[in-house]
Amino acid sequence: MEFRDAYDAYSRAWNAEDRSERRALVDRVWADDAVYVDDEAPDGLVGSDALLEYIADSHAEMPGLIVSETTDPKMLDRRMLVRWVATQGNEQRYSGTDVVEFGTDGRIARVTNFFDD
Repeated sequence: MEFRDAYDAYSRAWNAEDRSERRALVDRVWADDAVYVDDEAPDGLVGSDALLEYIADSHAEMPGLIVSETTDPKMLDRRMLVRWVATQGNEQRYSGTDVVEFGTDGRIARVTNFFDD
């Protein structure tokens, strides 16, 4: 799997309203033991179920949430850096930077998200 394709599917999962579509996207690109970390989940969310619950909670809290890249991803070996913004309607809710690490099979092994201040 190409790294960019894996990241694009992950990104689409954040914007998918339909839970089954979201699950299909994440299951395709998220390694079984992959970890998501951010300020709200500093100990990490392990596995696809934990990530999907976190995404669903974000949508429940902010209906209409859309996450969009604001920069082209930069690659260094099996790591990707990408900046993004999250909006709800016409309002920016937050922004940040993802560091995405890929396994040898091309699936996502870890996402570390740094929210902007």
